[in-house]
Amino acid sequence: MTAIGTVNERRENFRKNSEFPVQLRQIPQKNAGTIHNSMTHDFSESGVQLSSFYFYPVNSKMILELFPMHEMEPIMTVGRVVWVEQVPYQERYNIGIEFSDLNDESRVHLRQIVTD
Repeated sequence: MTAIGTVNERRENFRKNSEFPVQLRQIPQKNAGTIHNSMTHDFSESGVQLSSFYFYPVNSKMILELFPMHEMEPIMTVGRVVWVEQVPYQERYNIGIEFSDLNDESRVHLRQIVTD
Protein backbone atom coordinates (compact mmCIF):
# COMPACT_ATOMS: atom_id res chain seq x y z
CA MET A 1 0.00 0.00 0.00
CA THR A 2 1.32 3.45 -0.90
CA ALA A 3 1.45 6.10 1.80
CA ILE A 4 -0.62 9.22 1.31
CA GLY A 5 1.34 11.89 -0.56
CA THR A 6 3.82 9.50 -2.16
CA VAL A 7 3.91 8.51 -5.79
CA ASN A 8 5.69 5.73 -7.64
CA GLU A 9 8.56 7.81 -8.89
CA ARG A 10 10.78 7.14 -11.92
CA ARG A 11 13.15 10.00 -11.18
CA GLU A 12 16.64 9.36 -9.83
CA ASN A 13 16.85 12.57 -7.78
CA PHE A 14 14.55 13.85 -5.06
CA ARG A 15 12.43 16.80 -6.21
CA LYS A 16 11.39 19.78 -4.15
CA ASN A 17 8.04 21.46 -4.72
CA SER A 18 8.89 25.12 -5.05
CA GLU A 19 7.94 28.05 -7.23
CA PHE A 20 10.62 30.38 -8.49
CA PRO A 21 11.13 32.34 -11.71
CA VAL A 22 12.79 30.88 -14.78
CA GLN A 23 13.69 32.53 -18.06
CA LEU A 24 13.96 30.20 -21.02
CA ARG A 25 14.53 30.26 -24.72
CA GLN A 26 14.61 27.58 -27.33
CA ILE A 27 17.76 26.96 -29.36
CA PRO A 28 18.17 27.34 -32.20
CA GLN A 29 15.94 30.36 -31.92
CA LYS A 30 13.37 31.24 -34.54
CA ASN A 31 13.23 34.84 -33.29
CA ALA A 32 16.54 36.17 -32.01
CA GLY A 33 16.35 37.32 -28.41
CA THR A 34 12.97 35.72 -27.61
CA ILE A 35 13.00 34.97 -23.89
CA HIS A 36 9.94 33.58 -22.13
CA ASN A 37 9.26 33.87 -18.42
CA SER A 38 7.95 30.94 -16.46
CA MET A 39 7.56 29.56 -12.92
CA THR A 40 8.70 26.20 -11.62
CA HIS A 41 6.44 23.60 -10.00
CA ASP A 42 9.29 21.48 -8.71
CA PHE A 43 12.97 20.91 -9.35
CA SER A 44 15.95 18.71 -8.56
CA GLU A 45 19.63 18.75 -9.38
CA SER A 46 18.83 16.96 -12.64
CA GLY A 47 15.80 18.83 -13.97
CA VAL A 48 12.79 21.06 -13.52
CA GLN A 49 9.04 21.00 -14.09
CA LEU A 50 7.61 24.34 -15.08
CA SER A 51 4.49 26.01 -16.37
CA SER A 52 4.52 27.94 -19.63
CA PHE A 53 2.13 29.76 -21.93
CA TYR A 54 4.37 28.62 -24.80
CA PHE A 55 4.53 25.14 -26.30
CA TYR A 56 7.95 23.53 -26.72
CA PRO A 57 8.15 20.15 -28.50
CA VAL A 58 9.73 17.13 -26.81
CA ASN A 59 13.50 17.02 -27.43
CA SER A 60 13.69 20.82 -27.87
CA LYS A 61 16.97 22.19 -26.61
CA MET A 62 16.54 25.07 -24.15
CA ILE A 63 18.69 27.67 -22.42
CA LEU A 64 17.42 28.24 -18.87
CA GLU A 65 18.21 30.88 -16.30
CA LEU A 66 16.94 29.78 -12.89
CA PHE A 67 16.36 32.20 -10.01
CA PRO A 68 15.89 29.84 -7.03
CA MET A 69 16.90 32.24 -4.24
CA HIS A 70 17.28 35.98 -3.90
CA GLU A 71 20.68 35.65 -2.20
CA MET A 72 22.37 33.68 -4.96
CA GLU A 73 23.33 34.37 -8.53
CA PRO A 74 21.00 32.97 -11.20
CA ILE A 75 21.85 29.50 -12.44
CA MET A 76 22.42 29.20 -16.20
CA THR A 77 22.10 25.82 -17.86
CA VAL A 78 21.07 24.03 -21.01
CA GLY A 79 18.30 21.44 -20.95
CA ARG A 80 16.14 19.21 -23.09
CA VAL A 81 12.34 19.00 -23.00
CA VAL A 82 11.48 15.42 -22.00
CA TRP A 83 7.68 15.73 -21.69
CA VAL A 84 4.89 18.24 -22.30
CA GLU A 85 1.24 18.23 -21.26
CA GLN A 86 -1.41 20.83 -21.85
CA VAL A 87 -3.20 22.05 -18.72
CA PRO A 88 -6.87 21.08 -19.16
CA TYR A 89 -9.13 23.92 -20.34
CA GLN A 90 -6.23 26.38 -20.48
CA GLU A 91 -3.76 27.73 -23.00
CA ARG A 92 -0.86 26.70 -20.77
CA TYR A 93 1.56 23.77 -20.66
CA ASN A 94 3.39 21.85 -17.95
CA ILE A 95 6.85 20.98 -19.20
CA GLY A 96 9.54 18.65 -17.87
CA ILE A 97 13.11 19.67 -18.69
CA GLU A 98 16.20 17.57 -18.02
CA PHE A 99 19.42 19.53 -17.46
CA SER A 100 22.20 18.59 -19.88
CA ASP A 101 24.85 21.18 -19.08
CA LEU A 102 24.75 22.02 -15.37
CA ASN A 103 28.15 22.81 -13.89
CA ASP A 104 29.24 21.23 -10.59
CA GLU A 105 28.86 24.43 -8.57
CA SER A 106 25.27 24.95 -9.74
CA ARG A 107 24.45 21.28 -9.12
CA VAL A 108 25.71 21.62 -5.54
CA HIS A 109 23.59 24.78 -5.02
CA LEU A 110 20.46 23.06 -6.31
CA ARG A 111 21.19 19.98 -4.16
CA GLN A 112 21.49 22.19 -1.08
CA ILE A 113 18.18 23.94 -1.84
CA VAL A 114 16.41 20.62 -2.40
CA THR A 115 17.64 19.16 0.88
CA ASP A 116 16.78 22.25 3.00
